[in-house]
Amino acid sequence: MSVFTSIDMPQLAAFLKNYPVGSPSGFTGIEAGITNSNFYIDTETGRYVLTIVEHESFTDVEWFMQLLAYLNKNNIPCAAPLQSISGGYTKPLAKKPATIVQCLQGSDKTDVNTNDCFALGQVLAHFHKSCQDYSQTGNKDRKDSRGTEWRTATAEKVRNKLNTEEMDLLDHHMAADYATKMALLPTSVIHADLFKDNVLFDGDNISGIIDFYYACTGCMLYDLAITFNDWCRDNTTGIDQQLASALLNGYQSIRPLEPVEHSSWPDAVRCAALRFWLSRLDDLHFPPDAVTTYTKDPAPLQKILSSRPPELLDLTS
Repeated sequence: MSVFTSIDMPQLAAFLKNYPVGSPSGFTGIEAGITNSNFYIDTETGRYVLTIVEHESFTDVEWFMQLLAYLNKNNIPCAAPLQSISGGYTKPLAKKPATIVQCLQGSDKTDVNTNDCFALGQVLAHFHKSCQDYSQTGNKDRKDSRGTEWRTATAEKVRNKLNTEEMDLLDHHMAADYATKMALLPTSVIHADLFKDNVLFDGDNISGIIDFYYACTGCMLYDLAITFNDWCRDNTTGIDQQLASALLNGYQSIRPLEPVEHSSWPDAVRCAALRFWLSRLDDLHFPPDAVTTYTKDPAPLQKILSSRPPELLDLTS
């Protein structure tokens, strides 16, 4: 991801003594992404991914790593976290929580097809079903860090940077209170950031889901809508109906949507679009300090929020 916290080889070598990976031979910052500092690290035992988590507590980061370990045990494709020699997965680096996970084979895809979307729908549904009893394993539920309070604060922060049309659009969708509506729908642990750049493919197969640092207990339909908004849209006409059908059919082949979820689909799509429109506006107008920075365009999410309701209906029948 964007590199906000720089490290040097002596720091890395000292940190790696906490893990059974051997001495480092090199490391490279990973530029793509938004929130945390990620590095490829090479050691005498192989290649791994080191993450320095910029805005979460040690307790929350350990929750994410416990989730990854749980998902691996339940055959959800994701990077296995490395447990430290002293126990636990999280150790300090540059005074921030840091973790090491396996480096998965494969890379993300910019252009996806119906087979990709169908497979992803199945993986997401397996993830949701596997995690519905996750809190019963002794892990407490985690609140959405980008929930109602964050949306309200961020909307006020970016408001003066918007034109009149954008402010009217923001006010309209903030007043709709989508988050409260989503809270009434079936929940599980959700990924909450399943964009194309967080899914790796090895050939035609999904080799892993990455970047679980927004994972939380939340509405499964909202998580599906986040994925839909990125994976099922083209650059000209909005929804790609074939990709949309593939994603939703793949998902429902594992977890059929309940009637209340069918009727709530338009709100879920808009709620997901609002969350990421706000975060991208924030990154655009108030860019964080970083050695290398990668930001995403807010325009596609604004387009979703500006679309007419019929564009969002009849996709789950």
